[in-house]
Amino acid sequence: MTGVLQFGALLAQLMGRRALDCAALAAAAGTAPAELQAVLDGQSPTGRLLRDLGPVLGLHPADLFVLAGQPVPDDLTPVTRNPNWSISPVVYDATIMPAGGRRLLQEAIRAQPLLRREGRGGVDRPYHRYKPGFGATLLELTHSRNLTWLCTAKVLHAVTGGRIYLSASTIGGVGRGTVEATPELVAGFAGLLGIPAPDLAAAGGILLPDDLPPLHPRATDVAAIVWEARRLTTGQLDGIRLTSRHLTGR
Repeated sequence: MTGVLQFGALLAQLMGRRALDCAALAAAAGTAPAELQAVLDGQSPTGRLLRDLGPVLGLHPADLFVLAGQPVPDDLTPVTRNPNWSISPVVYDATIMPAGGRRLLQEAIRAQPLLRREGRGGVDRPYHRYKPGFGATLLELTHSRNLTWLCTAKVLHAVTGGRIYLSASTIGGVGRGTVEATPELVAGFAGLLGIPAPDLAAAGGILLPDDLPPLHPRATDVAAIVWEARRLTTGQLDGIRLTSRHLTGR
């Protein structure tokens, strides 16, 4: 399994794709160019810098923590760690409802009040811990969205239009490094995560061919729904499931 690119080197690639030099990125992120240059030279980024870089780079700060190999701060983790929490039925509904319904669904999720956190949220079980590697990074990014192995498999199936159909145990193998993160699989994970495929591939040193099959036309909306839903408690998610069923006419 491919290793994870050192964060300074990855940051340089992200900057290049966005046509940002050190001075421009530092100014946009409100940090000193010297601090940013130190990270580009190999110094570990501070948590504050990762939070500030996220909006400028168009990436979620929580994802930058994962890509930097650092623990995601409690306030950036999902609200709940309930093992019965599953966004899969809502994702299925999102792939079959019209665009207007998906907009209403996202609005319904965002309208939910931010309730008291149910401890440190996110997926954290003994078998969800991995040795360092790119596969582990992919799984940590999905766990940051409160996705279990099974949920990850189902959302991958959805965003790839059914082209990638894996078992939960195979998803676990990706995290453990026993299943190869092929270019097509990385592109599927990128669609699930809402991260540009070249950005995610760069983190693992993966070369993406030009002829990769396209994602599901609704993959972008699905990724946004998955991300927004991480702020929901189990009770709120139950209500959103009813909303999604209604919007599909079921």
